[in-house]
Amino acid sequence: MIAIATHGANQMYGRREYGQRQCAGKGIDHAEVAGRRKETMMSRSRWDVNTVEHGKIPWSAKLGYSTFSLSYVMQTMIGTWQLFYFTTFLQIPVVATTALLAAGKIVASVIGPAWGYISDRMYSTALGRRFGRRRSVMIIAVPLNAACYVLMWVPGLPIWAYFTASLLYWVFLAGLSTIQYGLPSEMTDNPSQRAQLVGINQIAGAIGSTFLSLFNVYLFTIWGKDEWSPYFKMAMIYGVIGVGVLIIGFLTIRERPYDESTDVAQADAAPGRRSGLVKRLISIVWNFLSVIRVREFRNYLGLYLCEQCFRSIRGTINTYFVIFVLLLDPQTVSLATGVNTLFGIACVALFMWVTSKVGGPRAYRIGGFEVVLVFLSLFVLAWFSPQLSSHTKAIAFIVLGLFMNFGITGVVNATQYTYTFIPDVDEIITAKRREGQYASVNATIDDIFAAIETVAIGWVLDATGFIEGTQTQPASTVTAIAVMYCIAPIVLCLAGIMFTYRMRIDRDSHRVLLSEIDRLRAGGTMSDVTPEVRKAVESMTGMPYERCWGHNNIIDAKHQE
Repeated sequence: MIAIATHGANQMYGRREYGQRQCAGKGIDHAEVAGRRKETMMSRSRWDVNTVEHGKIPWSAKLGYSTFSLSYVMQTMIGTWQLFYFTTFLQIPVVATTALLAAGKIVASVIGPAWGYISDRMYSTALGRRFGRRRSVMIIAVPLNAACYVLMWVPGLPIWAYFTASLLYWVFLAGLSTIQYGLPSEMTDNPSQRAQLVGINQIAGAIGSTFLSLFNVYLFTIWGKDEWSPYFKMAMIYGVIGVGVLIIGFLTIRERPYDESTDVAQADAAPGRRSGLVKRLISIVWNFLSVIRVREFRNYLGLYLCEQCFRSIRGTINTYFVIFVLLLDPQTVSLATGVNTLFGIACVALFMWVTSKVGGPRAYRIGGFEVVLVFLSLFVLAWFSPQLSSHTKAIAFIVLGLFMNFGITGVVNATQYTYTFIPDVDEIITAKRREGQYASVNATIDDIFAAIETVAIGWVLDATGFIEGTQTQPASTVTAIAVMYCIAPIVLCLAGIMFTYRMRIDRDSHRVLLSEIDRLRAGGTMSDVTPEVRKAVESMTGMPYERCWGHNNIIDAKHQE
């Protein structure tokens, strides 16, 4: 078993050696580190067969990663039916229910950085050394998340119990989301394998959403929908499914074994300086903010936020656009959604190949320009809507939706693929692997901007005279919906395309980056860097080469640069 563990560590970076170390620019007792590594490998040898690989990873590990998206049937059940269930059957006032839901998401966005900080440092605990730093978080988060999920559907509890259960559900879900975001970089260094992981994740999410929608229709048919019990039983079914697939994921995902790159806790403070609770909290905030100094991460955020915002705007007011602008019936929305979901699965398979071949920025541009053309076509359709028959508009909307889904799939796939390179850039800066840190920042910023965007849409609709409970809206509101639905996404998509030209990391520069990390890990000195490598590293990090490899205060605010 020890031989397997050693093989897993060597396999992690291919030709990386773990002899001499130059780590984080700090004095390290290498004999002590080597001893801790040996002890760790011996204590968790049964899991080392699941460590990260430099080449291809088995399909069992890829499917294991997809279980995170499949487990979101629990979250989808909450998002679809919790508000209705609470207000209709549990008789909780709508104001209290919406406050309950909002509080959970706000807390999740705040707690995200703490999960990333903890997850990256779990190798400093006995649990982490036994099971791995990502799996150890799952051991904590999965059962507690499931318990809170069940409590939210049990009738007859006081409001404070539902409030607490909902709050904690989102808290523990944030921990699982942090792991999911970081796993593609955690599981492999191979760009093609990362592209497959990203694509499989998208496909699993689409399958999960489609399954829930269709299965709910069947269950409502046999159980009815006018009492609380069908909703409770459906929620329990999805709870069992969600926990079951996560257990499969726990057994099959791969993660980096313990070594100096994953011993992130060692870089938190200078030797001999202990950190109390207050200092830890300050460090969490510092690590959250300091990543913005990484140039390639800032460029990635531009891609990500533009993509997320234009997709969210489209999703939020899609029904309004169909009903109030195109004057079509709600069934058209359901039909278009179902057709687009199935078509989207095929598009993901295509873009998995395209993205791995041309890289994230180019794939983003391919999908982005196609999205812009479709939104322009939809604006033309809206402009001539009064002159067209309902049948013509319905067919045009569905067909344009198919083309739209092709482009959106490409943009999302390219964005998620590009993200998988960010922890590699961070490693040349800090000499540490901090997938959890970037995953938590990503999730938190997403929640913040989603909240801002929702409020902005509501403000625009209210300012233009939106009338609740009617089948028609004033002309000013119709125009505002059309502009928000068509023009705002075009602007955002073009902004995202602009950021792709600022990205410096691609397959070639990524190879240069990993090669330089290999050289430094093998005991090479920073003074021996070639001018070409120096230029590449500085273009991706936004820092002078001399301040990379731990010679900075990105992790520890008090570290002398």
